[in-house]
Amino acid sequence: MAARFTFQTVGKIQFGPDSVNLLPQEVAPLGRRALAIALPHPLSDGQQPAELIAGLCRGAAVETIEFASPPLGEPDLETVEQARGIRAEAGCDCVIGMGGGSILDTAKAVAGLANEPGSVRDCFDGRPVAAAGIPWIAIPTTAGSGAEATMNAVLCDPSRNLKLSIRDPRFLAHVIIADPRLTLSCPPRVTAESGMDALAQAIESFTSLGSNSLTDGLAFESARLIMGSLLAVYRDGANLEARSDMLLGSLLAGVALANARLGAIHGLAHPIGVRWNIPHGRICATLLAPVMRFNQAVVSEKYDRLSALACRPIIEHVEWMCAQLDIPADLKQYRIMADEVEWIVRESLPSGSLKMNPRPVSADDLREILRPLV
Repeated sequence: MAARFTFQTVGKIQFGPDSVNLLPQEVAPLGRRALAIALPHPLSDGQQPAELIAGLCRGAAVETIEFASPPLGEPDLETVEQARGIRAEAGCDCVIGMGGGSILDTAKAVAGLANEPGSVRDCFDGRPVAAAGIPWIAIPTTAGSGAEATMNAVLCDPSRNLKLSIRDPRFLAHVIIADPRLTLSCPPRVTAESGMDALAQAIESFTSLGSNSLTDGLAFESARLIMGSLLAVYRDGANLEARSDMLLGSLLAGVALANARLGAIHGLAHPIGVRWNIPHGRICATLLAPVMRFNQAVVSEKYDRLSALACRPIIEHVEWMCAQLDIPADLKQYRIMADEVEWIVRESLPSGSLKMNPRPVSADDLREILRPLV
């Protein structure tokens, strides 16, 4: 008999080349004014994302207010609070996010906390979200975080070296518009690291304690798509077929992790990333094989299924992929000291992701995972 589970996902997904042109019909029912939070770099055709959003919204008689200070790295509390204030002052009925995971998590937090009586910091520090927000539309330009499909906004507080999630099912996007043409401008390094983040998310949600028959199917298909296309798109960024497979793989992993959660990779990655300012995807890629090796004894059947996809042992394949993508196999370049390892361990232990790891993880286990890497 199948185990009991709950599954939640976004209201609608528009997927495929040129699907961004469907934005007018999707935004029109949401109101007359939208806050646009967009990638501050041009797309492959030279157009600025904010201009693309504004032009498409004009076709639906929707005015856009551009947030002029989108995050260039991890979104912090101050940035989200600033955007939240601009939205309130302008009276925007919805939010449109176009960009990578940081942009999308910013848009998600602004929309999800639009009617919140307190501050962003209050919710970041653990207070439950009290009020429903406003709709938001997610338009990813990278294949990696899956943030378009998740119900948590990952934010950071640099003053405390903290990176945490604000989680609420009402944060799910009203619509996802996943157009692979928008990912053509993604540079090779970002393509590689965000792609390995997506693979880590697929594998972790596949093996998580929260996995179920629906998330297993999504995560396995995500891994198949990513393993079959990441190297191709890294070597030729104009390969639209590979870009499409990567974007779909990332999206499926996002839906899976939103319901199954993750594991020790992401439990460790958050404190390391915020303290040493390391791109999230790079950390996840480096941690992927060591954590998989730690988990192998308790998820061998699922790893066997992934190995069949790779036509070799899956951990060996992950290490080979990282080498092909020029992703370091360790963290030695960051010169993490022994006492700092203890800090990582302390900061990681309370993580919700760590609690969903298929094998229980102790402080000593974390030290053993980290020791060869630093």
